Amino acid sequence: MSGISGWQGHAGDNDAAGRLIGEMAGCLIRGDHERHLAENIQTFSSTAGALAVVPTYGNGCLDCEGEFQAAVNGVVRWQNDVLAGLAAQKNNAAALIEGYRRFGTDVFRLMQGAWSAALLDMEKRETAIAIDRTGINSLCYACGPEGEFIFSTVTDAVKRFPGLKTTISPQSVYNYLYYFVVPSPTSIYDQMNKLEPAQFVKFSNGQVSKGFYWSMPYTTAASGNRDEWKDALWDVLDRSFEKTLSDTDRNQLGAFLSGGLDSSTVAGLMMKHNGGGKTYTIGFHESQFDESGYARLAAEHFKTDHHEYFMEPTDVEKVMENIADIYDEPYGNHSAVAAYYCAKMAKESGVSTLLAGDGGDEIFAGNERYVMMKKIEKYALIPGGLRKYFLEPILELPGMQHVPVVSKARSLARRYATPMPERLYSYSFISGVEPLDIFRPECREGLDTELPLELIRQTYHRHEDTQMLQRMMHMDMQITLADNDLRKVNQMCRLAGVDVHYPFLEDELVEFAASIPVDVMLPGYKLRDFFKFAMKGFLPDETLTKEKHGFGLPFMVWIHRDTKLNELVTDNVSDFKKRGYLENEFLDDVIASCSRAGDPGAGLAWDLAMLEMWLKNHC
Repeated sequence: MSGISGWQGHAGDNDAAGRLIGEMAGCLIRGDHERHLAENIQTFSSTAGALAVVPTYGNGCLDCEGEFQAAVNGVVRWQNDVLAGLAAQKNNAAALIEGYRRFGTDVFRLMQGAWSAALLDMEKRETAIAIDRTGINSLCYACGPEGEFIFSTVTDAVKRFPGLKTTISPQSVYNYLYYFVVPSPTSIYDQMNKLEPAQFVKFSNGQVSKGFYWSMPYTTAASGNRDEWKDALWDVLDRSFEKTLSDTDRNQLGAFLSGGLDSSTVAGLMMKHNGGGKTYTIGFHESQFDESGYARLAAEHFKTDHHEYFMEPTDVEKVMENIADIYDEPYGNHSAVAAYYCAKMAKESGVSTLLAGDGGDEIFAGNERYVMMKKIEKYALIPGGLRKYFLEPILELPGMQHVPVVSKARSLARRYATPMPERLYSYSFISGVEPLDIFRPECREGLDTELPLELIRQTYHRHEDTQMLQRMMHMDMQITLADNDLRKVNQMCRLAGVDVHYPFLEDELVEFAASIPVDVMLPGYKLRDFFKFAMKGFLPDETLTKEKHGFGLPFMVWIHRDTKLNELVTDNVSDFKKRGYLENEFLDDVIASCSRAGDPGAGLAWDLAMLEMWLKNHC
């Protein structure tokens, strides 16, 4: 992935501006393995603004024309013949300038693909920035001390701007612990924000305005014929996959293969449309976590050139610091380790581009909680008066929680009483913790414990006129996919030195999925019912019937068994005490949990250890 940095406003004379944009561009190069990219940096600078782009995989460009300067990185498929022609003749940045002249910020509606973009209008002193529809790319921004507007792909570059304060408050730490990532539109720094998928920000006359240039076009249709939808899906799936392959080197192509539904589908489509390709999976010697057999089955079914690597705890120890370093914000999902070793395998065997199955769950109803919430909603079929005045008083009688059938009904009633989307996060460990018990007294004042949930509510209710399943999928497009999974795979592929593409996130396929009625998508309580129906005869039967898993890491087993891993994690949690955010007693209990088999606190220990390692590298 390439990156963009820049600002609108005064930052010294021409020499000072040139040095600064060079430093900001340098922040886009992550690690020694990317040092060679420095020779490809493109920059523009003046006393009133600057831009830089690093075209990591040849897809970044910068252009200047009159009062306009523009930078675009990634793949853009223009939905306008004039702009598409200009992009082919010159570059995407030139097309963006012409499109902005004609349409203003509506130009972003005409851009499909995986991209980020920035445009400066030096005459009007305006800036517009935006990212793609599903958040494959990212941008963050801040306002400077003298009213400047600063932006970049990475927070490290924005921090370089002179006079800009960057602080990490207890609120930012709380947000991170709630999600184990930093959720957009917030950032780890109080002074910065991040763009959400399909969002643009415009800076004009010293003011920031923002909006969404596109939203998921969810259908209001109540029913449909799934045989017809199956045929239509395959038409769109094949067409979309060809678009994905058009941006890759077909001779150096590979795919992640966990053995699950989405990765197996991607592997099969790779063989169908490319006629060849390599697949990569991670295995574990702990049988309850190992899915390599399913991956092997799919590889044999599609006749891929298959590669696998069985991980050990020492693999985690070797790469923890590198993972903490490459992210521009703390990232706590330990499945990143498995993603990295998969990408590393691919790089070492000559692959330049990997295909990933991320996005399938979010557009084709594949997350287990969709079924769970649908079951809870059945409680509403009981008349309200009967529930309130008869059933619920009985369920709350002492001892009812010990009666097998009644206890389930009691749990159902309590879950239903929690409104959506808060109900989805009622299982969260941090949501069940009283912040006054874990944060130090000086950190408690002003701490908004509702903020993480408020971010969820805003996304969930943005499609208020849709059905619950669609609102959940839309929420997960941001919270689960853009903020978490895409950041994981993007950065781990980058750390390994390979490019990555997401066939399920091709724009036509995403819009098609939004048009499928919910009773076709998930008619009962079987996860991925429609997609599995559509894949019958293409995927192995064992793949269609297996339980959902993915590249999960047996971290909870390893930390109790492996002394070095335990020490690495707990030493960093202990070091975090010096930061002054959390009570020492709480952190001591988290450390102790790493020696108690099955204690969920060990998961939090990983998140805190990665936060501490990130702080050591970046602050």
